[in-house]
Amino acid sequence: MSLVGRGGELRRIAALLERARALSGGGALLIHGAPGSGKTALLRTPAPGFLVLEAAGVEAETDLPFAAVQQVLMPLAADLDQLPPAQAAVLRRALETGEDVPRFALCVAVLNLLVLAGRRQPVLVRVDDVDVIDTASRDVLAFAARRVASANVVVLAAATDPAGGAATGPVLPGVERLPLVGLDVAAGAELIASAGLSPDVAIELVQLCAGAPLALREVAGALSVEQARGRAPLPVEFPRGSRIRRAYDTRLRALPDATRELLLLLAADPEGLDLDTVSELSAEAVDAAEASGIVHVVDGRMRFRTPLVAGSVYRGVSPERRRAVHRRIAGALGGSVPEHRLRRLWHLAAAEPSEPLARELADVAEEVRDRGDHAAASLASERAAELSPNGAELLLAAARDAWLAGRPHRAGVLLTRLRPAPAAVTTGGRRDLLRGQIELRAGSPAAAHETLLGASDRLAAGDRTAAVVALLHAGEASFLTGNLRRYVDISLRVLALREGGDPPERELMFEYAAGMMALFRGRHGEAVRRLRNVVDLVPRTDDPTAMNWGTLAALMLGEESLALGLTERSGAVARARGQLALVPRTLELATFAQLWLGRYNGALASAQEGLRLAQEAGLDNSVAFHRSLLALFSMFQGDDDAGLRHAQAATAIAAERGLAMPHSMSSWALAHRDLSAGRAADAAGRLRAVATAGGGPGYVTGRVLTAPHFVEAAVRCGDRAGAVEATELFGRWATSTGSTAARALLARCQALTATDPDDAEDAYREAIRLHQLGDSDFEHARTELLYGRELRRRRGPSAARTPLRSAHDTFDRLGATAWVEQSRAELRATGEPVRPVETRLEGALTAQQLTIARIVAEGATNREVAAQLYLSPRTVDHHMRNIFVKLGVRSRVELVRLLTG
Repeated sequence: MSLVGRGGELRRIAALLERARALSGGGALLIHGAPGSGKTALLRTPAPGFLVLEAAGVEAETDLPFAAVQQVLMPLAADLDQLPPAQAAVLRRALETGEDVPRFALCVAVLNLLVLAGRRQPVLVRVDDVDVIDTASRDVLAFAARRVASANVVVLAAATDPAGGAATGPVLPGVERLPLVGLDVAAGAELIASAGLSPDVAIELVQLCAGAPLALREVAGALSVEQARGRAPLPVEFPRGSRIRRAYDTRLRALPDATRELLLLLAADPEGLDLDTVSELSAEAVDAAEASGIVHVVDGRMRFRTPLVAGSVYRGVSPERRRAVHRRIAGALGGSVPEHRLRRLWHLAAAEPSEPLARELADVAEEVRDRGDHAAASLASERAAELSPNGAELLLAAARDAWLAGRPHRAGVLLTRLRPAPAAVTTGGRRDLLRGQIELRAGSPAAAHETLLGASDRLAAGDRTAAVVALLHAGEASFLTGNLRRYVDISLRVLALREGGDPPERELMFEYAAGMMALFRGRHGEAVRRLRNVVDLVPRTDDPTAMNWGTLAALMLGEESLALGLTERSGAVARARGQLALVPRTLELATFAQLWLGRYNGALASAQEGLRLAQEAGLDNSVAFHRSLLALFSMFQGDDDAGLRHAQAATAIAAERGLAMPHSMSSWALAHRDLSAGRAADAAGRLRAVATAGGGPGYVTGRVLTAPHFVEAAVRCGDRAGAVEATELFGRWATSTGSTAARALLARCQALTATDPDDAEDAYREAIRLHQLGDSDFEHARTELLYGRELRRRRGPSAARTPLRSAHDTFDRLGATAWVEQSRAELRATGEPVRPVETRLEGALTAQQLTIARIVAEGATNREVAAQLYLSPRTVDHHMRNIFVKLGVRSRVELVRLLTG
């Protein structure tokens, strides 16, 4: 069974079922969560081979004692005679009359009946909406559920978290809980993939529905075509008549009047209210509101857990009452704090719209924008635009703030409302520039290219800097899609705007365009000079985008450490300014720099963070890039399953959008897997396809990056001519940059393609010398493996052992399991014994530590290890720290790899 985003929960249920299926005992689990969280779907997990006994809570039977027990036990009516007569009599009386009977005797009778049935075949008891069933049945079923661990009986129950919190009393006390939280962005988007939503709409919808599966399906199914494509605002409340709407309406009606009043106050503010303001407005209802489970406190603000519930609350009252609520909140927000001023003005504008308020809102929006709160600035600018007769510039500011805050869907919807006057050419150009930037990161690079070229034409006369920015982004779109001719044409258009005497930031952009054009035309000397100028100009700018262009220049120059430092600076500036939409791009470049430096742990962390941020913001093109890099790192570490998942996801987006680089990187990852498994011909085929896929800069860059692996694969499958050609291509770039890491790889390629054995050995030695000057341990070990393999064939086993042993130890330390096996095989071929992992562990760990390590390797948590070994969790934590230190590993993943190596 596959439920999107519920893998961990399914595994817990499967473990219980498997235990009973093996006649080794049973257990019980209470699945609970908010309305629409998927409790019933999990409860319906298939259980072939089980006798399934079911019941479901029905409000009409809540006051009928033992109604739910009767539902559960109906299939076992014929087995009552197998019980002791006294127990059978008590059970019959309860089921037939609903009369009060000796409760303990009844509980024992129900338990014994289930145990008897479990001796014939495993039994699964499913109780949906257990919080709704009659109290008597709930008590009896809880008694049985707490005692089935030694029987072949599994009890699964589902309950909706109570609207009144713990005050309503616990459901099935003593039974293990399985809480359900909302799906994350990736899982939520996958769930509604068939609805045909644009990626930014899907992500926005997941956030609006707080990841609740039922809400996602119902809201996605009710969207208009314009909403699904991101050209119209998304709903602010659940669809009328939907199941999720009815569930929440029922919960809201059950709350006290004071709590509902506070919820209305919270619903009137899109960002939630700080606790001081909430207390001032309705101190007596604060605890009850939080206990309802409908709201929670995040970063000192009380907010709705599910934003669409807020919309239902707000729209559920008259316009007059809404205005009164806004006036009440405005009255509670005083002081000179810019944020409080902004929110007070925003609420006043909602209660009593006026043009003077628009001017005040715009001024305060500028203040909070300077403090990095682009989300608040966007809301304020939007409200100001609505109150202004000529609000185009304000609406554009609101859209730009939404984009920088990581809300591309909101930004796009605001831009569709922007209709500048025909004479406002510059405003129209800035609108198209922003639209093109969003399309570049979250949509079609081809469409972004056309939009950005049009923006540049509109901006050239009135805002030359913005026109150049538009062209450089259009060039990046050409880079992404692999169109070299178009990239050069755009660079020429950039340079045509140069007038001389430009400020440093614009001069940086001109030099960047000239340098990249020279690079892709093969004019390496000019490229190095121009790109060096770019790097020299970077300290004179504080714009994260300009710093990213400087980072690219440093990478092209082979100065990876400088490039990494620039990404750290640009990332810090973007975060400090709240420009969240710019951070994933910075992390792409940081990952690349660390890849070339051989700092794979740092690169992996950057790619993981970049993927998370890109997914949260709906930046699918950045998602593809980060996934392709994660595919590569996973293959480096021998995690083929994760590598394939990332590569397939990246390739799917790349194919849809025409993205060259993610396609090249994914092919590199798959080729790396082939190489590590000894499939040289397959690896060469994949990388040859990258080399012939296109002539654009994205593909050229991919060819350069993958050249060292292609050379190795081509030589091993007999394509020396292809290997020589790739070495020459890589050499032109490596020698022009002066990068130590690149020159080490070039020397390795020259060793592989050398026809004279002495020349090959000299080249290998030079490669190892250069590797020692850098810190790319992985590529250093790969070179040593190739050198050791060559020495074994030419000079014999003894000459090969030292580089092979060094390579083996490095791969082992890095957790690169497939390469460990290759180096181990080569060492065995030299006659050197390689100690099995288990033997090495026994020498390093105490018996207790070795036992703990083995249990952890099977997937157990520290708490589960403690339960198995009758230790305290703190003791296990202490042992795990010592195990990590003794074995030189940094994570449970590395420990598992070491134990299974």
